Amino acid sequence: MNRPGPARHDVDQRLVLLASQKATPHDLGGKLADALAPLGWRLDYLDGVDGLTAGDTLLVLGLGNWARAAGQDFLLAARERGVRRLFWNFEPLLPPDLPRSRLLDWLLRTEGVDYTARPRFLRRVVERLAFSVLASQGRALPWNAGGHFIGHRYSFPVREARRLLGFWRDGLFDEILVSLRPRQAFLARYGVPSRFVPVGYHPSWGRALAGQERHIDAVFLGKRSARRQGLLDRMERILAGAGFRFLVVDRDCYGEERTRLLNRCKVLVNLHNSPWESPGMRLLMAMSCRAMVVSEWAPDTSPFLDGVHMVQAAADDLPERVIACLRDDPLRERVVEQAYRFVMDVNTLENRFRPVLDNSTGTV
Repeated sequence: MNRPGPARHDVDQRLVLLASQKATPHDLGGKLADALAPLGWRLDYLDGVDGLTAGDTLLVLGLGNWARAAGQDFLLAARERGVRRLFWNFEPLLPPDLPRSRLLDWLLRTEGVDYTARPRFLRRVVERLAFSVLASQGRALPWNAGGHFIGHRYSFPVREARRLLGFWRDGLFDEILVSLRPRQAFLARYGVPSRFVPVGYHPSWGRALAGQERHIDAVFLGKRSARRQGLLDRMERILAGAGFRFLVVDRDCYGEERTRLLNRCKVLVNLHNSPWESPGMRLLMAMSCRAMVVSEWAPDTSPFLDGVHMVQAAADDLPERVIACLRDDPLRERVVEQAYRFVMDVNTLENRFRPVLDNSTGTV
């Protein structure tokens, strides 16, 4: 697919990242610098407000302890200097279909007493009780079949949602970008506008290698969480019974080693950490290496489409779906080719981020 080259700005413009966020997973800042340089944008890392000038675009990456890295005083000073302040969310927020209640609003500090100012022990007791109630409320939701998502696992999404809503309420960001659609839907429930900007492809995150024999039938790449462990055990047992090799890689596997692994497997099995959303980074890496993605079902997998770029199934049905795909070479080849072309031609990091820097109103 041939596409016209991007238009370059007449004057170089600057995207600024926090120096404390330079060592991010997958070197996202470095990849942005590569992708945006042809567009006339340069990327600098700064550790203080003194280096900011009017017209700069500041991008805070929503990874790790981003709230401490940015800080209220820094973001207010950036506004005073005429800097556009963007936040790109990568961490899970709460399910958009979780019933809104006084309890949830209280946890997120959108009304009522600020319980987070209480002693630490009391906060933990309050949160433990509140998370149990959330787990009960979420038991009947489509993504929670079997009710396996237990209360304490709401802790991290609640913290992230609380911080982001608070920063927006205090006027610390001019625009919020979200890498997954369900997070956009959650923010909209609280009146927070956001733009959907999925992570796009960069060549260092994966590529098809010539001459590689795909002798591994299926692979899972990631951590063995308590939720995933039972699913992985069952997957291994059923696939072995059908005569297929299933490999679980739960250690560090990065860069070229990961690329070689994904080029040696036919299917990447994707299991969610937060079952109401489907993070795209692992999918993007597999597709660029021409491995088929067979994923646990999620309500919204944008920008990837079920049956076009990947195949989905409910967690309990996933082993049988993997087996069916392994036995259907034409299906696997068709989905792999469609996914590969989409990643290479459409879902690139440059294509996804260019409209943001041009301050346009849509996404690619």
